[in-house]
Amino acid sequence: MAHATSTAVAEADTVSGQEAAVVHSSNGVFAHYRGLRLTSHFQPIFSLSHCRAIGHEGLLRAVDADLSPIAPARVIAGATGYEDLRYLDQLCRYLHVNNHTAQETHGGWLFLNIHPEVFCRGPDTDMSDFLPELSEHPDIDPRRIVIEVLEQAVAENTGFARTVDYLRDLGCMIALDDFGAGHSNFDRIWELQPEIVKLDRSFAVKSVDDPSARRLLPQIVSLIHEAGSLVLLEGVETEAQALAALDADIDFVQGYYFAMPQAMPIDTREVSPVVNALWDRFDTTRGNGAVRYRELIGAYIQAMGGCAVLMEEGVPIEEACQAFLQLDRSDCCYLLDEQGRQAGRNVRARRIPGAEDSQYRTLSINRHARWSRRPYFRRAIEHVGKVQVTRPYLSITSGELCVTVSIAYRDWDDRLRVLCGDLDWPQIV
Repeated sequence: MAHATSTAVAEADTVSGQEAAVVHSSNGVFAHYRGLRLTSHFQPIFSLSHCRAIGHEGLLRAVDADLSPIAPARVIAGATGYEDLRYLDQLCRYLHVNNHTAQETHGGWLFLNIHPEVFCRGPDTDMSDFLPELSEHPDIDPRRIVIEVLEQAVAENTGFARTVDYLRDLGCMIALDDFGAGHSNFDRIWELQPEIVKLDRSFAVKSVDDPSARRLLPQIVSLIHEAGSLVLLEGVETEAQALAALDADIDFVQGYYFAMPQAMPIDTREVSPVVNALWDRFDTTRGNGAVRYRELIGAYIQAMGGCAVLMEEGVPIEEACQAFLQLDRSDCCYLLDEQGRQAGRNVRARRIPGAEDSQYRTLSINRHARWSRRPYFRRAIEHVGKVQVTRPYLSITSGELCVTVSIAYRDWDDRLRVLCGDLDWPQIV
């Protein structure tokens, strides 16, 4: 089956061996295909840091003879056999490339999809036949193309690997699409090493609805960054979801909140009023959040500093830490030496009901434990005399979410010590 030709036609020209007629008109490029009219729409993708669009995703749009819209998935599902699917897949990209290059977007990226089955089978012996819309187009720079591959399509076979190698040799970037939908696996990121990881829209929804997901999202983004990929959050539809993306240090965003798909790509040089307004809102919200956080944690920071002063004077930990342990959320205090080894037992604020029957009871015996890996120890050692505060984390000794405040000081014989205090940090905080 012949591929979608990249030869321009004035009116209509049936693509060799296919049922499509490609039309180049003043209103753009479209195709007549099995009773449908196919064309392109483009959804802008924005860089939050640059405050402007940095590219667009090409999206298929189809109408029938009555101009009623037909879902893209339905069009693709109508393909009969692999060769027909491969041709239709190429036809869609041909439309996107030509409609995009016809407009001056000033260097923005174009995100293109390849059907998972086509991607996994890979190019035939004629490599140029795989992406003719790129290899034969005189005005397209493959370095501006981002090829999206569904995470679930990542496979260990020669066809898939051949496709990846071919795309990289061509100069294209690769985006791992829909990461987080279904059963995600970080191995796919390490195996594929994509330039961009597109987080499924479920991350946007959960980051607003679930406090745990909101706290975890920055850690997931950080891990992807450390793996060498940039992060794009798709499906952002509300201000709350957009603010969560900013808070998580996500690089790029896509969704109805920022821009709807449209026939004409936007100018990638223009600053986005929506992104600018979001930054203003974020700075205000972050400021309000910081005030609330300081109100919640301030008393514990102040009390821990006072406890350290008493410990420096040789007051026993049980007596020195009373001011901290009397605060509402305080759980316990404990002392570490300069190597992070725990000296003595935890000094608890109160007897916790049911603690004797807790699944974590055996882990609450902390004598001889070593905590030098913990951020609260490392930061305290690096900033002697200043109270440090951790992000919320699951305590290994209680199985509950907690925050640790810590301070390094020198005792009466000049030995370095780190005094720590844990406090309960419920999900609602």
